[in-house]
Amino acid sequence: MFLRTLSVLTVCLLAPWVNASESDHPLLSRYPDAQIKDRLYTAYEQTELPSGPADDEGNLPYDTLVGDLTRITYEIEGVSTLKVFENYEKALSDAGAKIVSVCELSECRDKDSGLLELASGIAGDGYVGNYYFKPYFLRASLSGAKGKVHIGLFVGGFNGDVRLQQVVVEEVPSQNTLISVAKDYLTSAPESSPSGDQRTAEETLQDHPMMARYPGARLYRSRAVEYENMSLPLSVLNAEGVAPDNLDLTGDISQHTYQIDNVSTLKVYQNYLQAVKKLEFSLEYSCERAECGGEYASRDLGQRLALTGDVENYFRDPYYFVASREVAQGRIVVAVYVGGFEGGVWVQQAVIEEKGTEKDLITVDADQLYQELQQSGKALVYGIYFDTDSATVKEGSADALEAISDLMKSHSELNLYVVGHTDDTGESDYNLSLSSRRAVSVVDVLKAQYSIESGRLKPAGVGPYAPVAGNEWTEGRRLNRRVELVRRF
Repeated sequence: MFLRTLSVLTVCLLAPWVNASESDHPLLSRYPDAQIKDRLYTAYEQTELPSGPADDEGNLPYDTLVGDLTRITYEIEGVSTLKVFENYEKALSDAGAKIVSVCELSECRDKDSGLLELASGIAGDGYVGNYYFKPYFLRASLSGAKGKVHIGLFVGGFNGDVRLQQVVVEEVPSQNTLISVAKDYLTSAPESSPSGDQRTAEETLQDHPMMARYPGARLYRSRAVEYENMSLPLSVLNAEGVAPDNLDLTGDISQHTYQIDNVSTLKVYQNYLQAVKKLEFSLEYSCERAECGGEYASRDLGQRLALTGDVENYFRDPYYFVASREVAQGRIVVAVYVGGFEGGVWVQQAVIEEKGTEKDLITVDADQLYQELQQSGKALVYGIYFDTDSATVKEGSADALEAISDLMKSHSELNLYVVGHTDDTGESDYNLSLSSRRAVSVVDVLKAQYSIESGRLKPAGVGPYAPVAGNEWTEGRRLNRRVELVRRF
């Protein structure tokens, strides 16, 4: 005999989904006076849901489900587990749900024979604690206009109170076209924003020009650095955090860390894969969830790609891939690591534009610099490096600086302007200031480290206002980021 009717609990197949932190799932109302203890919503998650109690060896049977996931833990005071369970069972039965599996009390086994695993399988990362006494478990399914819905319930008691662990998985079609890409970036700058791109102007500037962020993603960290080394794992990391196989690259590197709420790592990963597929990239390596290794291996894998070497807690349910494509200017490689924690996702994204001919741009011959000054009054110098938004000269600039030093020492009559140039990425006024500060840094290093007399060099910056190539393409922007020596009389 059931103790309550549908006036207490209702099942509604047509209610719209409201993603609010303190709301019930629209399919099921809560038991009267129940309070939400914990709640998690994740779009398009892969879930291992218990389909019944453990067998004689303590092994739980599971169904692997993919869909929009909602987990809610309710706390109910002064009521029995039996009363709560019978109300939910009746409400589902009256709504036409198919009862897949039920266990009551000892049928659900004891604490040491799979009972806690059964409760945790419904609660997920939720805390079951001592609420496993007088247990009841139910698995059910419903079919409606939106598709199939799977329901799991675990009711457990402790000290006269009840906690209800409730999970609802709604099967939904995959959405893997959410990330906009600019295919024209591979040959020239895109003429307009990619179709379906709904980013703000600020977000567009923050992202890599080839690949838009996942809808609703927030940028946490980013950096861009010219002509740097990066090693990408192409295998599971071992106990020492080392990958037996790696892809070693040298080129311009852009890294982004994004945060996304209420979505699964699976959905984000599938959209990134579809994005690189649109760009006709070839997959070099990928791993999904357990294929990425155990907890420590998956964490270390993410940290290899992360800007600060730390993914914090976001290494659960990991996905990772490396993809590449050859273009006219060289090879472009994209690496993405997706990790989750408590319904949130962090994306570690790296784009490496390989530059095999970077050293060819560096004029290290003082005689050649002098000939250019004699012929045109100026000489272009590449190979003086700075981090993005930084005016500090990097150590890898020694060859170019030595060439300038040799030039000055070989031709004591020369006085020069040292002129900094930038590409046209970002605000022009900022670039003008940055180019001036970089020119000052170059002069300071030549004075301090190469003993060039202070009166012979005068710094100046012109920002993006004197390009030598178009800013519409990567190679053009790289040529525009330079130092020029201009003869001063």
